[in-house]
Amino acid sequence: MKRQLILVALVSAGVLGASGEALAQRRAGYRAGGAAVGPGGGMAAGRSAGAARSGPFGAAAGGARSGTVVTPGGSTVQYGAAGRAASGPLGGTRAGGVRGAKVTTPSGQTYSRASRGGAAVGPGGGVAAGGRSAAATSGPFGAAAGARRGGAVVRP
Repeated sequence: MKRQLILVALVSAGVLGASGEALAQRRAGYRAGGAAVGPGGGMAAGRSAGAARSGPFGAAAGGARSGTVVTPGGSTVQYGAAGRAASGPLGGTRAGGVRGAKVTTPSGQTYSRASRGGAAVGPGGGVAAGGRSAAATSGPFGAAAGARRGGAVVRP
């Protein structure tokens, strides 16, 4: 009984093992981070990460970063961004990203801004792109906000 179980396990491992497509794939990545304190009392901390993959059906890559900075005067700045891109086997490519920041003063006033955008190129050369952005601020005398967006399409 044990011999049959071992034989079945070995055969299954050979059948379900790595295929030719899996062996052709490649990947890479990184992560980094750190923190610092300045002589005047300011502080900064942040991190970043990214990865890339490629295979017989295309390739893709992406990355992100974020952090916080506190100024010696007490203002806080928080930021972040992420992006990615992918390419298919027929030559089509897509890329996009987002980013944002927020500033807070010691008196409680805030300013925030965020945006995103992307583009795609087809195998035949057609292009489509677009983006959005928004911002807001608040303080002791009120608040305000605004937004914009746009896009374009080009065919060969």
